[in-house]
Amino acid sequence: MKIILLVDIQEGYMNDGIRSLPKDIEKHVKNYDYDLVIATRFINKNDTLHKADIHIKDMTVFSSKAKLVEPIEKISDIVLMKSTYTSLTEDVSKLLQKNKVKQVYIAGLNTETSILATAFDLFDKGIKPVVLSHLCNTVNGKEVNESALNILRIAVGDECIL
Repeated sequence: MKIILLVDIQEGYMNDGIRSLPKDIEKHVKNYDYDLVIATRFINKNDTLHKADIHIKDMTVFSSKAKLVEPIEKISDIVLMKSTYTSLTEDVSKLLQKNKVKQVYIAGLNTETSILATAFDLFDKGIKPVVLSHLCNTVNGKEVNESALNILRIAVGDECIL
């Protein structure tokens, strides 16, 4: 089963440097034959460290900033909410186990947090993360994005970063 995880491509993360990412992802998904396209939405909850320690005040469940950017919801088979960096939620993990998935493609935001956490968690579960580097970015700029990709190359293997 060929699966792609579209991580946190939400209105609250959009800026001029990454505004083209959703369309690039849409084009990619339409050109490749994925069996399942899963999108995740980060939802900030009151009882998390995201709010308490790093002072993220928005991205709440009803916030317009938490909405997926068009066309991500349209191209997704499943949309899941999460309040963690990782997109390997319990539901996603069960789905991957049930279908004996050995490899998952990853695209989205933010490379230094959610992409990194998702890739590490997949790797730790014995599932090969394939990070589509040209379809990952961050609100924190090109240098942070490249640093995170370099960490991933070292930690999960250069061949896992396309």
